[in-house]
Amino acid sequence: MNIIELFEKLKIDKGSILLLSTEEIRRVEKQVNVEKRLNPEIASNTSENLILALKEYKEELLFVLSNRILFNFFTHNNFSRNHFSNYDLAVSDEKIKHFIAFFLADDLISFFSLKLSKGWFHYLEELDFLLDLKRYFPEEVIYKMRSLVFSKLDFAISQLTVLERKEFSNIAYIKHRTFYNLLSHFTTVESDQKISNLLSLVIKFYIKKTNTVFFTSVIQSMAFYRAINENINEVLAKNGAAVYKPELKQDKKTHPAFSIFIGLICAIIPFLVSRCS
Repeated sequence: MNIIELFEKLKIDKGSILLLSTEEIRRVEKQVNVEKRLNPEIASNTSENLILALKEYKEELLFVLSNRILFNFFTHNNFSRNHFSNYDLAVSDEKIKHFIAFFLADDLISFFSLKLSKGWFHYLEELDFLLDLKRYFPEEVIYKMRSLVFSKLDFAISQLTVLERKEFSNIAYIKHRTFYNLLSHFTTVESDQKISNLLSLVIKFYIKKTNTVFFTSVIQSMAFYRAINENINEVLAKNGAAVYKPELKQDKKTHPAFSIFIGLICAIIPFLVSRCS
């Protein structure tokens, strides 16, 4: 349990945080000690950290508590915007970054890793929204998140390299646009190359008509990746459009499979000088 979860469990009024006196904080400390005896999940360092935050980091604590994305993430809730008030806090990004590094970095990584490992659409979407706030995260946290996300991409590529069957449940996440939104937070030349590698494998399965529904979804979703190389963005968008309406009557030159094959060639060429048209 982290300090945000503990604060929520204690039912303390968020609006009172900035005005808490020394005596009121002592009362909260007594309340925490009672709760600790009743709930073995509350570690001593968590309770001590909450009291420290109430004493010395009031604005930073209130910032996290009043931010819908951060609060829901750390408490495993899904409260709507109506649950939160705007306290018009003027807290610098660096102060929030320091607060998260000191109190919440471990849970930030462990919760991120857990939700990423599930690969469910709504979890990936939640992580995408979370990464919109990465300016508040310490560099070492961002580095670990980047490594975790790239490892999911690497795993998908490795699986498609060896798989021949029609069962792709262990990489089902590559059909979700939210996965590519997530990747786009960490776009590099290296990730562009990996996306091109993934595309070449996906197209191979698509052309062989192996689980066409799944790979059609993958190709459509890959269009949400935002590459550094604009040629790749163009190729991904064209491929997504090519499979979107395969029922349209087309000749060989505009058949979806043919268009996708051309897209594959274009995806590899962007790393050369000439642009594929």
